[in-house]
Amino acid sequence: MITIRLRIIIRLIGLLLTCVVIAGCFGKQSPRVTYYSLLTMEQLGATDAAQSEPDLRIGIGPITIPDVLRRTQIVTRDAQNIYRFDEFHRWAGVLEKDFAYVLGNNLGDLLGVEQIAFFPWMHHFSPTHRVIIDVVQFDGDLTGEAILSARWAIVDKEGKVSLAGGKSDYKQPVKGGDYAGLVKAESLLLAELSKEIAKATAAQLP
Repeated sequence: MITIRLRIIIRLIGLLLTCVVIAGCFGKQSPRVTYYSLLTMEQLGATDAAQSEPDLRIGIGPITIPDVLRRTQIVTRDAQNIYRFDEFHRWAGVLEKDFAYVLGNNLGDLLGVEQIAFFPWMHHFSPTHRVIIDVVQFDGDLTGEAILSARWAIVDKEGKVSLAGGKSDYKQPVKGGDYAGLVKAESLLLAELSKEIAKATAAQLP
């Protein structure tokens, strides 16, 4: 009789412990995912005054980025070229499209242009200038700096004649040591590239 009661007590204790473990699992909340997008120069408070160019029509794209960046997770890379992909800090959209959109907004502000379209644009849009960019690197270290390296070209409306271009490399310290600081640093880098492209575009105007 005592043995039977002991077995019953052991089973009850085991069942109780199982319930406690299950309750603990359900009680834990997964970390919340935070979504980011690049900031325009206007959002950064760094918009420069521009002279209006009503006859200028800019086509943005195509923009290409490294395969390692073609994911929703924000990518970090340290000095040893070790990549990390954070599941809880992600881009709100497609990075290359966000890059193009912010670049277009920046160029619009810098050049005073309203007619800007993104590749592939509608047939009724005929750009006077096209901006093509091949992003080589666009990442950073949370405890270090963000890096943007890109080859870019300004071409005619058919994309056959190169009007200006080059390879640009920029670095920006990451402040705060977090993903918000990294995204802001990357946005500042894109602002610098935008200024260089705007200056080169303005130099092509009569």
